[in-house]
Amino acid sequence: MKYQDHIIDLTQRAADEAFRYAVAVPADKVDWKPLDAGRSVLDQAREMAQCPIWAIGIVSSDEPPKFDGPEMEAQMAEMQTWSTVAECQAKCNENLAKLFETIRATSDERLEQTKWLPFSGGRDYTYAEMMDYPRWNFTYHLGQIAYIQTLFGDKEMY
Repeated sequence: MKYQDHIIDLTQRAADEAFRYAVAVPADKVDWKPLDAGRSVLDQAREMAQCPIWAIGIVSSDEPPKFDGPEMEAQMAEMQTWSTVAECQAKCNENLAKLFETIRATSDERLEQTKWLPFSGGRDYTYAEMMDYPRWNFTYHLGQIAYIQTLFGDKEMY
């Protein structure tokens, strides 16, 4: 199995698992924030929906990503229009299809090439590592969503 196919499979499974937990959150709790300071499940679902688009920009360009400016402002505004977890999940699947096209089109030779990214103090990342970013992000948010569920008494494993 090619790395590209493997990372696509892992990423789809991570997204499915994160959204399985997110859709289980009752509608009256999706905007709830721990201590009124954390992030709500809906806010996290919005990020998960947009994450594949950010990853496309990272994987398909030799330039470091820009996280400010009009394009990012437009994306953030669009994300605020997604009002349900189900809507975010549908948008995520749409965006994942685009990401997976980009990953499939990436040559094996490209996987070991590197690009400097500003994350965690900045370092050179291989393109293979960059392709794993969405999977990591879904898994990260799964943990946050599951924790929020325990805070309002839901101890189910979905």
